[in-house]
Amino acid sequence: MSVGASSDDNALLEKHRRAVRSSWRLVEESLIGPDFAQPFYDRLFESYPEVRPMFENASGDFDLNDQAEKFFETVGMAVDFLNAGDAASLVPKLEELGRKHALLWNVQRAQYDAVGECLIWTLKTGLKEKGAWNAEVADAWEWAYQTIAKAMADAGEEAKEKAQTKMQRKVSFPELDVSASNGGDEKKEEDANGETPRAMTTPTNLPSIHALVRSGVYTSRNDIELRPRLTALLVVDVQKELSTIDASSPDVEFAKCAFVGMIKNTSRLIRKVRSNRAKLEGRGEAGSECIFTYCEALTDNSRDASLDYKLSGPLLAKLPSPSNPAQFVPGLEPVKGKDICLPKTSCSAFQSTNIDYVLKNCGIEQLVVCGQPTDQSVESAVRDAADRGYLVTVAVDACAAQSEVDQERGLAGMRGFSRQLTTDEVIDELGNGM
Repeated sequence: MSVGASSDDNALLEKHRRAVRSSWRLVEESLIGPDFAQPFYDRLFESYPEVRPMFENASGDFDLNDQAEKFFETVGMAVDFLNAGDAASLVPKLEELGRKHALLWNVQRAQYDAVGECLIWTLKTGLKEKGAWNAEVADAWEWAYQTIAKAMADAGEEAKEKAQTKMQRKVSFPELDVSASNGGDEKKEEDANGETPRAMTTPTNLPSIHALVRSGVYTSRNDIELRPRLTALLVVDVQKELSTIDASSPDVEFAKCAFVGMIKNTSRLIRKVRSNRAKLEGRGEAGSECIFTYCEALTDNSRDASLDYKLSGPLLAKLPSPSNPAQFVPGLEPVKGKDICLPKTSCSAFQSTNIDYVLKNCGIEQLVVCGQPTDQSVESAVRDAADRGYLVTVAVDACAAQSEVDQERGLAGMRGFSRQLTTDEVIDELGNGM
């Protein structure tokens, strides 16, 4: 019996739990899937069309299977906890979900009510056909959903209030009334075509990832998906001079496959990031930077290269130079004036370039890293980036090393500093975040 609760209250709660448990079991056994989800989303979007964009991907499409899986997984988790009488463990999980929904997708309390209304209608429709819907089941599901929605909505509103306070707190200065100073003439500067120029901006309506971490929304790097506006792709050392394979190596076959895969997947990542950048630029926004770091000295005799490079054999002791520039792998060349190119003379780009300065000026918080060698330049960049406050994602199949042992050693050395995803997973996240 709960402290402070009457025996009647506890009896009612147990009655609700039994009704939810038995009806949800029937849903799991015979109803969950597209045939059950389709009526739910059809009714939701017909009754509340304003919520549909929250469920769409970057192409404006709605993935029924994906959304249904996420939604019913959440409901199923809540049902399990409620049936076990373990509300104390359930509430923190719901609160975390509520904070994410509020801060990332601006979900309002009224939208929880809309989803609840359509969920109850869908349950009623499906269970009634099986003779399993009655007043007792209806009351139980109203109780269950209100428990879920209230915890999520309360946490979301609190998180938004805290985030807005942190983001918007600033020194107050008297506003300058420009229109008054120019006699009420509010005409804006126009370009040669008579159009008002649009400045590149970075949206401020979403809190930064650092703010979300500080407010407790995120506690694990693996929970933080890529946001294109805050993301840069870092392509490491994908140049002809360093893409040689030792034909006498016992790992030559692995190296051949690894480098071919790295080049193919790096090309896919570059195309995706450039596509996102073009979309953002079309909206007058910045983000989705494509950055190439590559080995090239400032002097023809490489005297400015690091001591380590000078002692690492002729390939690194005598780097490409202004007179003999680095040559990129065909198909992976940077676009002049669009992509950012940073020549380096050390293993880590963060040691011999101003990449940290550039990233911060561009408003970047997340890095997707690819290139080669996995266990050397890639790993060094990932570790240094993480230490400087960037959330790093390694595209594991867009990285290459000379042997399987080197590849696994490099990936293992980065696991504590990064998320590790496949190229497909990275592209999926970059698409969903637009």
